[in-house]
Amino acid sequence: MAAKLVLEPIFEADFLPSSFGFRPRIGTLQALETIRETVNAGNRHVLDADIRDYFGSIDQMLLIERVSRRVSDRRVLKLLRGWLQAGVMEEGKYAETVSGTPQGGVISPLLSNLYLHFLDIVWQRQCAKIGTLVRYADDFVVRCSSRGAVEEAGRRVRIIFERLKLTLHPGKTRIVDLTEGREGFDFLGCHLHMRMSGKLWKEKRLRRYYLQRWPSKRSMKRVRLKLKELTDSRRDGVKDVQVLVHDLNPLLRGGGNYFCTGNAARKFLQVDKDLVRRLNRFRWRRHRRQAKPGQRIRWDRETYEALGLHRLRGTVRAGCEKRSNTKRHGSACGRPLDAEPDRESNLASYDGNGTPYLEAESWSGCSETIRK
Repeated sequence: MAAKLVLEPIFEADFLPSSFGFRPRIGTLQALETIRETVNAGNRHVLDADIRDYFGSIDQMLLIERVSRRVSDRRVLKLLRGWLQAGVMEEGKYAETVSGTPQGGVISPLLSNLYLHFLDIVWQRQCAKIGTLVRYADDFVVRCSSRGAVEEAGRRVRIIFERLKLTLHPGKTRIVDLTEGREGFDFLGCHLHMRMSGKLWKEKRLRRYYLQRWPSKRSMKRVRLKLKELTDSRRDGVKDVQVLVHDLNPLLRGGGNYFCTGNAARKFLQVDKDLVRRLNRFRWRRHRRQAKPGQRIRWDRETYEALGLHRLRGTVRAGCEKRSNTKRHGSACGRPLDAEPDRESNLASYDGNGTPYLEAESWSGCSETIRK
């Protein structure tokens, strides 16, 4: 942690605006808003890229060489080499690491950002006219104005990756045509798709398409599995529904805070309905022995809201504040809070009011600092 606090400001001064992952005061919502603005401005062709085994393919010698360009202290470089070559224990067996970075380490996100900083630099200097790059750690997309441009973008990325000794995953990297809602793609837990403006069509008979986003199928599946786990009627020792409400609220607030700036109203309504149905099933199995013959015990949404259950319906709001082009960025929208805090990356930092900021996992499986 001490090494990260020392090294992060040094490399943060070099990182470019196209990089959004694991950086102070910058989050996924800024990346999503940047994509929305550029697509609505006319860049309807997208290179949805995926790097094959990124964290396991990083060349350690090349990474240390890039760190040494900004850090000359031999003790720090020796410490980084020790971390990279420490090895891993799997099922009680030790295995040496000859490539890649250790996942789960506090400094790993910084090192992974630094390794792909070469992509950001080359793209800004030589490929900016082809398309606009948005990168979050090892996930990135390139938005272009034509099919030919996006194919050229894919070729340029492969050339750059040859120098980094990385490869694109052939099965997961694809070209997406967003024109008039033909296709969509998933990015950072959201599905992005163009939809026609119903208001303009109704009032002026104009066909105008705008990029919208909502929770992806994978994110919805993740939250449904979590809700099923928390509301399982066979949970040991849980008889009071208020215990379930207490356990559910962090998950609901976390997902709501993350997806509320998009177009997730229908998805939120689905989650609310599914949750009420599961809570009713839980209470029915707990109270059916007390019911009279022919009596049907039912509870509605208002009953659970009176107990303090967080409601997702009606929480969708406007997009987050877009960061400035200066080095000192404005306040950023944070990532969602899930049930378990990330102990490794919790810096126990506080805002001006003494409110702690924690790192946690969201519906989409990503973590970033948010207000508890």
